[in-house]
Amino acid sequence: MMRYTDKRVVVTGGASGIGLATARRLFAEGATLALVDLDIDGARRGAGAIDASGVRVAGYGANVADSAAVTNVLRSAEEWMGGIDVVVNSAGIIARGAIGETSDEAWRRVVDIDLSSMFYVARAVAPAMRRAGRGAIVNVASVAGSVGAVNAAYAAAKGGVIALTRQLANELSTDSIRVNSVSPGFTATPLNQELRAAGSEAAWANRIPLGRFGLAEEIAAVCAFLGSDDASYITGIDLVADGGLSAVARPDYIPAGAAMGGYQGVRQ
Repeated sequence: MMRYTDKRVVVTGGASGIGLATARRLFAEGATLALVDLDIDGARRGAGAIDASGVRVAGYGANVADSAAVTNVLRSAEEWMGGIDVVVNSAGIIARGAIGETSDEAWRRVVDIDLSSMFYVARAVAPAMRRAGRGAIVNVASVAGSVGAVNAAYAAAKGGVIALTRQLANELSTDSIRVNSVSPGFTATPLNQELRAAGSEAAWANRIPLGRFGLAEEIAAVCAFLGSDDASYITGIDLVADGGLSAVARPDYIPAGAAMGGYQGVRQ
């Protein structure tokens, strides 16, 4: 299946986790890719691991919470690839702890990176997609944006991603630009590696109907679908990929602060 032949794709948060897994998947389906990450060395390593020739994959460094940096890096990516057809917005961080443990700084940082960055990317890439005559944007949200989990800043930011996705789908539809989001549940990525090592994966396995954490590659498959022409009549949706977790009402409920307090993971 080569749904991305001749497609030019930008993946933010492309140095690791869901972003890197999505880049691998899209490369295998024929895409040319620009991986954007705060960790420029990680983005370049990821690009080299996917395409040692450097012909179809390149790594770029940018702070996606900085609108000027976003504009500049997308301009560079567009020049290198000759256009931009698809964007997967995967950059993000996570904070843990109850409301009283969430500082102003932590709130702003999570919202800036997890929500504002997706607005900056969409705004900056829309002109390139208009020039191409069509486009697709896939935003990585979270089930926490719909059901409330993990942390107030994280849940609010991810809920904002889902709302932003629907608004942009309406605004950009006249330019044949589709905008959708995917909401992963618990997914085994570097973002939560420390928690999983401490036993959270086993603790939650019995609460997830499919009995396990998801894999980054499984979320990448959803991103690949939403960005492809197989989803050509789909825009403005949030596709949940959580192993059935959100279909179950409070399974063996553990308060987020008790289950996950005290740990902060970062991914971008």
